[in-house]
Amino acid sequence: MPNDVVTDEASKPNPMSDRAAESETTTRDLRRRLPAFIVAVATVLAVTSVFSTWVKVQALETDQWVSLSDELLDEPRIQEAVASFLVAELFTQVDDVQAEVESWLPEDLRGLAGPLTAALRGQATTAVEGLIGSERFRATWLAANRVAHENLVSILREESRPALSTTGGEVTLDLGELLQVVGRDLGLSAAVLDRLPPDAGTVTIFKSDQLDAVQQTVAVLDFLSWFLTVVVAALYAAAVYLAQGRRLVVLRNVGLSLVAGGVFVLAVRAIAIRLVLDAIVANPGNRPIVNVTAYAATALIRQIAWSGIMYGVLIAGFASLLGAHRWATASRRALAPLLNGPPSAVAGGTVGIVVMLLWWSPGRAFQQWTMGLLVIALVVVAVVALRRAALRDYPDVTFDDVVASVTRRSSTSDT
Repeated sequence: MPNDVVTDEASKPNPMSDRAAESETTTRDLRRRLPAFIVAVATVLAVTSVFSTWVKVQALETDQWVSLSDELLDEPRIQEAVASFLVAELFTQVDDVQAEVESWLPEDLRGLAGPLTAALRGQATTAVEGLIGSERFRATWLAANRVAHENLVSILREESRPALSTTGGEVTLDLGELLQVVGRDLGLSAAVLDRLPPDAGTVTIFKSDQLDAVQQTVAVLDFLSWFLTVVVAALYAAAVYLAQGRRLVVLRNVGLSLVAGGVFVLAVRAIAIRLVLDAIVANPGNRPIVNVTAYAATALIRQIAWSGIMYGVLIAGFASLLGAHRWATASRRALAPLLNGPPSAVAGGTVGIVVMLLWWSPGRAFQQWTMGLLVIALVVVAVVALRRAALRDYPDVTFDDVVASVTRRSSTSDT
């Protein structure tokens, strides 16, 4: 009877044991799923950082703005639009163009001043289009854009500059000097140009009731431009660290996620440009101008997206290179002579790779200190990991072995 009791007690389920097993299973599932969740969140933030970086760089970095202005000025349709605007502004602001034309004509032909003035407007547009292609106009254009953008950024960052003001309830930009240049090249006299109103060429950027919101947005973009980069890198690193026993798989997934994010950004760019064209271009004749402008203005998005794809491919390839595939072990075997060399030689090679990346700066990697430090850290970590794998798997392979092997093959072929 006691034996029966013992047997019955042993056959009864143990609630504590079941709960422990269930808890262990839950922990394993969490460890398996948490890295994947972290990678997904980091990828979403990485995509967000592309667009926040683009807005900040394109809108708030003067060199980038001037470069875009220079690039757009090479487009014939943009030249035509700029010429039409400048000529229209001149003819609108100069109220005695016909009197100026009369002063050019002999007394018996001054009755033709009216028709000639009308014809002059079309000819002036053509003349200004030719003027736009000159180095003098381009230099004036770029200088005006640089000064204007520096002034605008100062306002947006709450720094005062005299050339741009918020008086009168508006933020205004003065292009009067450019009108003076065009007027002189069209042959207008200094007396006529001196009579241009003080607000000739004034363009309203936005009204002051929008200024506070825009300044707050600029402050947020300045912060996000580096903060998101740090957060994304930290999340990817955390995902790899937490994936105990599956780190190479998660590292490969990080690379594939970057590739997917880059492809997504490229798709969003193409779709957004198409939607913008359909939404704001009423006149089909203006579509090529807006299309050229949109693609030029978003070129940085394309550059960053392709850089993300490139980094993703490299990370996924690196994870595979550390794996157990036949091609991976063969590749590590081939690299072992270099990786097993003296630490100073390996360090010198790593510095060479970093210098090459500094010169290339793919995706503006080294134009932002956080991204630059991250890329350098990734290069160092990759070299260290490969060196450890080579020393572990092929500790006896050295560069001297490669030289000896090549020498033997050379001597064999000679005989």
